[in-house]
Amino acid sequence: MRSQRRIGQAAAGLRERQKAGREQRILKAAEVLFARRGYADTAIEEVARRADLAVGTVYNYFASKAELVLALLRREARDTLAAGDVVVANAPPDPRRAVTQLLDVYVDLLGRHERALLRELFAAALAEPETIGRAAFELDLRLLGQLHGLLSRLRRQGVLARGVDAGQAATTLYAIYLAWVLVFSASEAASVDAVREQVRSGVALAMRGIARGAC
Repeated sequence: MRSQRRIGQAAAGLRERQKAGREQRILKAAEVLFARRGYADTAIEEVARRADLAVGTVYNYFASKAELVLALLRREARDTLAAGDVVVANAPPDPRRAVTQLLDVYVDLLGRHERALLRELFAAALAEPETIGRAAFELDLRLLGQLHGLLSRLRRQGVLARGVDAGQAATTLYAIYLAWVLVFSASEAASVDAVREQVRSGVALAMRGIARGAC
């Protein structure tokens, strides 16, 4: 009886690994095709061919191209927020360093994919605002919330200037990051390292009015 149970559990585990593997193949194929051909010009059939799967199999996992983009956004949200949580949990007492370390995590997101993919995600968000646009906005809200949480913690520690509102401070600092995301997506001349340095410079400037005793 125990042997049969172990066999059943092993089979179930194998099926789950196969399912996860197929899903990752589909997402990788979609990511490459969206970057190379564009979101609007990529068909589900092309994603299936590149993933070496039947079209019906792709539809079993994702009902539409929009679902593929949403899955990509959810993956980025999960990975980025997890890395950000580590920074928040181990934040240095210096507020400028703490904020810089967290925004560095967000900037690292830009270097994980082709620039063209970022442009196509923006285009898809504009083309389908009620689904993809909303998901992208919710990702921004979650990252902003994480930054807000860090600043709230620093405020409780008494290292922010008196009267600073953590929510407003988070919005200001996140806007600096977003501005350079747009620059990165629009200009081939803007490298990830250059964006990181510009965000750090913006943080240093903004923290003069946020951190206690900053000059």
